[in-house]
Amino acid sequence: MEAEGLVLPLDVNFPEPILEGMAEWMPEVELRPLRLIDGRLTELDDRDLALALRQEGYDWLITNNYKMLRNPHELAAIMHAHLHVFAIEATGHDPVRATGALLLDLLPAIARATAGKSEIFFSRPRSPDPNDPWEHFTKAAVNRHEEPADLYARVRVTDEEAARPWTDALD
Repeated sequence: MEAEGLVLPLDVNFPEPILEGMAEWMPEVELRPLRLIDGRLTELDDRDLALALRQEGYDWLITNNYKMLRNPHELAAIMHAHLHVFAIEATGHDPVRATGALLLDLLPAIARATAGKSEIFFSRPRSPDPNDPWEHFTKAAVNRHEEPADLYARVRVTDEEAARPWTDALD
């Protein structure tokens, strides 16, 4: 699906100041809060919202309310309206994290969307687990066919190097 000139309705709970700033970085789409389309849309239940968006000529809905996609009443309306729903999961009530997920996954979802077909795209951001740098170092050494301890002995940071003012590296 072509993203150029696409207007995507946003359900409530997205921080509008952040979204306004995104316009420069995502010129192919316009993210439009429901209240700016018609403030009354924010008063509708999800089933009626899906039908109303179709009546208003929209093909998409971006929402944090992924739980509506477990409800047959809402799903029937989404299917009838041939909406693409981009649902963000697992961000709790954190609109900034939800906006980050939107930035990360929306354009690839649009690129995979099929015109005229109802589709649901889930964005499931995760909280990364910590990794031990030594494990990564060991893998790098093995890829170079070297013993990790030998490689580390050659490339380790000396106390003198660590104490040297960083500005000296500019010379």
